[in-house]
Amino acid sequence: QLLKKEKVQEELLEIYGTETIKSAPIKYDDLQHMHYLDRVIKETIRIFPPIPLIARQVTEDLKIGEVTLPKGTNIVIPIFKMHRNKKYWPNPLKFDPDRFLPERTKSQSYYYIPFSDGPRNCIGMKYAMMSMKVILATLVRTFVFKVNKSVEIDEIKLKFRTILSTEKPLKVKIEKRYF
Repeated sequence: QLLKKEKVQEELLEIYGTETIKSAPIKYDDLQHMHYLDRVIKETIRIFPPIPLIARQVTEDLKIGEVTLPKGTNIVIPIFKMHRNKKYWPNPLKFDPDRFLPERTKSQSYYYIPFSDGPRNCIGMKYAMMSMKVILATLVRTFVFKVNKSVEIDEIKLKFRTILSTEKPLKVKIEKRYF
């Protein structure tokens, strides 16, 4: 069984073979075939949503269970907590890109909102996903990434500012890829 990082490399080899990024640059149509890379990105931003929470104002009285939030109430939606909630995500700290296989995503649509949702969602969502795919595919085709010591997800200390980030840098060794 291939490791997750090797599966991304394998998918890119199927698309480009051993062509370099210069001889076979990434095209828009290529992005449509990067299914595993897409799932890796989605799982990464599930566990580490760039924007960990959003605030909204209730536009009409909203009944939730026995409580009614009156129109005009300011609420905070903790995306970070929702994306790691065991009720919606079995074994939430396990990195599993297959959570985003097409047949499994319908039941998660309400609990996965890394770009917010509804009329105030991120207008750059599609551009962001395409950009991440292009950047990651370029890096994986060009370099090999290694770590001296693997770090468990729950051991990563995070800072909650406007954007989620790590308290300390995560160290990665980068080497030129030779086929």
